[in-house]
Amino acid sequence: MLIRFNFKNFKSFKNENCLDMEATSLKEHEYNVAKIDNDEYLKVSAIYGANASGKTNVLQAFGYMQNRILKTDDSRKNTPMDENVFTYMINDDPISLEVEILAKNGKIYKYGFEVLKDNIISEWLFEKRVNKFYTIFERENNIVSLKNNNKTTEYANIDSRTLFLNIFSKIDSNNEDFNNVVTWFINANYLDLGNPLFENNINNRISLKILSDEKYKNELIRFIKTFESGIEGIKITPDSVEAVKNNNGVVKIELIHKGENGELKALPFYLESNGTRKMFHLFDFFMDALKNGMVLFVDELDAKLHPLLTRYIINLFHNSDTNKGNGQLIYSTHDTVNLNKETFRRDEIWFAEKDKDGISEIYALSDYILEDDKNAGKKVRNDATYNKDYLTGRYGAIPVLEEFDIDYEE
Repeated sequence: MLIRFNFKNFKSFKNENCLDMEATSLKEHEYNVAKIDNDEYLKVSAIYGANASGKTNVLQAFGYMQNRILKTDDSRKNTPMDENVFTYMINDDPISLEVEILAKNGKIYKYGFEVLKDNIISEWLFEKRVNKFYTIFERENNIVSLKNNNKTTEYANIDSRTLFLNIFSKIDSNNEDFNNVVTWFINANYLDLGNPLFENNINNRISLKILSDEKYKNELIRFIKTFESGIEGIKITPDSVEAVKNNNGVVKIELIHKGENGELKALPFYLESNGTRKMFHLFDFFMDALKNGMVLFVDELDAKLHPLLTRYIINLFHNSDTNKGNGQLIYSTHDTVNLNKETFRRDEIWFAEKDKDGISEIYALSDYILEDDKNAGKKVRNDATYNKDYLTGRYGAIPVLEEFDIDYEE
């Protein structure tokens, strides 16, 4: 599970910000919380904000961190860094990224690094034991100090563009701590659905398990039928994995609908609604997070989805019966229909706001201090009308709109 994500100097975020998934002491919607040992973690966080407020940058910061860890040395050399991530490095301040995570074996780690102009200038990994973090390794520029069994080993001349986490996980493939962290990043997913190229890529993929695993196929059908009751089945052409390989991987999908008088008709997949197609392609990612207890970041989750369908997804993660793995969903949204006390705890609601200098920050509704005359200095109550108050500007993070006059003179 993700406990915290700290980031600094990434795109519009100049100062350090923290997306905190550790539940606060709020006594509301306790089923929204995953209780592990003596700690409680949020299973959902929704990030609201105006267009260009920075909410997408929060998710992209994690995507960049994950990509940096998992890319090989050669592929990174062939793919130069997008200079756009360095927005606030004019004073030679580095990008700083850090996660605190709960690994599968119950260990808690804190891992992070700083990168300046594509060079790693610091990196660190700590393990939490009895409420205190102990160093596993620390890096300054190209020198790493690795601590193991009360011994310190120093590594020099580390490639400046390569993370030591990546290097050492290959040198010592049996190292539990390094494997725990790398595996966590491998299993996490970031879906940039606001990017047309990425969305197109997602929409053109299909798991071949639909041909080889009848249980998987039936589960997918049941999932779709929960929000599209007229669907009775799925038809795949060709109908075997081997035939698909011989067909250069080209697959034709049709959904079987029940029509008049109970007659079944096959409808080409491209004629289905945008929402149905989106849910079809996101099925694997939802199931992976729910069953395996992984984190799923999604930009613009609600795009092309009815608000009730978005709420359905949120409830899948909130419900301990469907989310037995304690998976987490973190997403950006403009969906104010579900911005209410019936759906969310106050610490699950986040806002991204950009100031007059173009600097973004994020804050949770549970931490927000009201400024209106009647309630100045107080926090938001749990009986507030969140969506109405948000749209009237009470919590900030909304667009400032000015009048636009149309010039009809030629």
